[in-house]
Amino acid sequence: MRAVTRYVLVPLVLALLAALTPAAVSAQGMTEWSSEQRITLAFTVNPDVLQRLLPAGWVSAPSTSPATPGANLNVTMMERQIVLDPQGKTLRTGTSRYMVFGVPARHAQTGQTNTLIISGLSPEGAGAYGVYLTATTATLERTTSGEAEGAAHVREAWTFVATTGERVELRVAYTRGPATRSRADSVVRSGRTPEFQRTYHIDQATDVVRSTNSSDRVSQLSFSATGPALAPLFDGTQVLLGVTAIPYYVREITIP
Repeated sequence: MRAVTRYVLVPLVLALLAALTPAAVSAQGMTEWSSEQRITLAFTVNPDVLQRLLPAGWVSAPSTSPATPGANLNVTMMERQIVLDPQGKTLRTGTSRYMVFGVPARHAQTGQTNTLIISGLSPEGAGAYGVYLTATTATLERTTSGEAEGAAHVREAWTFVATTGERVELRVAYTRGPATRSRADSVVRSGRTPEFQRTYHIDQATDVVRSTNSSDRVSQLSFSATGPALAPLFDGTQVLLGVTAIPYYVREITIP
């Protein structure tokens, strides 16, 4: 009887220990999980205009990345292909297309650096950060062609239109290259109420298809952002520094 009891208890103890691992603990505060494809454009825009869009106490902290040094605004367009709630069930329709404007920023007193989401266009409305404009149009057309083990050629057409008149369009074509896989935790804050934050636990593969210090694999690109809220940022003085394709992006979101 003692031997049987021992063999039964050992698996139970191991199961309990596994439940107390850091990954399991972090998952306790999870709000959603998603698998996505993204593309990010890194810009330098008028710093005075940008600063006026940041909350009190925060200042712009331009990128020091060798690929896009000096970039102070990231425009990210995303196709959320699978979106699940903490119970593993489909969240809303389970898929979505939207775009965000993110600013690398630093708190002037504490020195803490985070990405602040200052705006975006989404069919879901204001979103978790309370800053998105409601999109009446949020479309993506993507075609991929390739042969055997050759590099694929990708074309993407994104269009977002808000109820308030803002419009963002991207037309881009590029040749894929070797992607770099990385895992990271990133804290993202609302540009309206920076006290609200979410932590992204990310597993991604990035392909820098255009940068200031590497070969350019972009064969076509046109971008426009117009409308009352966007015109001050994109006044003709903006400079596109880099384009990063993200064919694989998985994130688990926890609060805080």
